[in-house]
Amino acid sequence: MSEAKTAAPARDSTWDIARGIGMALVIYGHFLEPIYPAQPAADKAFLESAFTQWQWIYSFHMMLFFLVSGAVNLKLPKKAWPDVVRGSLRLLALAWVVHLLGIVVVFSLGLAPEALTSPWTAAVAVFNPILQGFLWSVGVLWFLTALCFVQLLAYVLLRYLPAWSVVLIGMAGTAVVVYFDAPNQFLFRTWMPGLSFFALGVLLAQWQVKWPAWLCVPLFVAVYFLAPLNSGCAYTMHDACARWAGPFGVRMFGGNYGFLPLFFLTSLAGALGVVCLSRGLSKFKGAEVFAHMGRKSLDLFVINGFVATFLPPYIARFDWSWLNPFAYVLVGVVLVAVHLLVQWLLRRPLAGIDMAALRIATFLTGLLSPASREKKESAPGTPS
Repeated sequence: MSEAKTAAPARDSTWDIARGIGMALVIYGHFLEPIYPAQPAADKAFLESAFTQWQWIYSFHMMLFFLVSGAVNLKLPKKAWPDVVRGSLRLLALAWVVHLLGIVVVFSLGLAPEALTSPWTAAVAVFNPILQGFLWSVGVLWFLTALCFVQLLAYVLLRYLPAWSVVLIGMAGTAVVVYFDAPNQFLFRTWMPGLSFFALGVLLAQWQVKWPAWLCVPLFVAVYFLAPLNSGCAYTMHDACARWAGPFGVRMFGGNYGFLPLFFLTSLAGALGVVCLSRGLSKFKGAEVFAHMGRKSLDLFVINGFVATFLPPYIARFDWSWLNPFAYVLVGVVLVAVHLLVQWLLRRPLAGIDMAALRIATFLTGLLSPASREKKESAPGTPS
């Protein structure tokens, strides 16, 4: 009698959907950002409806990505060091490759004429971001830099400490970094909060909590009411902070978190709200579009990076005051659909960009881990 075949367990699409929803929020948030500020010269008033949505999204959406990254990397501490280095450097190398493409766009469109005054200034514009790890030609690349180092930190700490303690270390470290106004080379100011939510994602994956879908409603409502309370002061809840001239919104890439307890609370509520929603949506076939976006999030991230960097001045020229709730939803759906179409059309160039990043990361890993290179070269069947 033949042996019975055991069917492989179906992949839980919750985390893919959560990442896909996060990507949709990134796309929509980058549309909202250039349309809400007051523009007196253009006779455009502050668009409160756009700012409220933007403030709500930015209060948690990037921390969601760190949480999901931790949840899908439950086995990270058990991996070999060269594998972790290669996976992390792949993110940094992707930032390098996309930055160089962004530089081509900047120079071609004449957006930085001062950089072309001499070969030296041009070289500085190209290589200074690579050497310092920030101020990329495509702004959203900050997240790849941050995630690279968060993964390395998480690997080291999670090998020796329980996940819950790493969460606390990340939160305490955030307070220290903000207090001393630490420099932001290689997005250093994002490492600690990113580490806290990466470890939290690992912890949630360990617990295997079955989050009820209905819980997303009170969690999102909580974020709606809590986010406006953050006035921008790290350690107080004053009505106004001297550092901010207008309404405050979290800008994680600059290490601007505002009142830290509120920042972590809204990040937790919003991120868990998306996880709960994703858990409920995973039961429906229609949610495959979000799962696809989650699996292709790096491709969509690169595409939106160019949109968010080069198109805001053109978006801001239009009068968006006519937008009502239905129109906002329609615009969001159209934006996501266009990004998915561009991702499909550019799937081969995007695959080439990813392959270039992987080869750079593999080469650098060999330099940093000679033992792993020697092991690979001595493996049976390795061409000489």
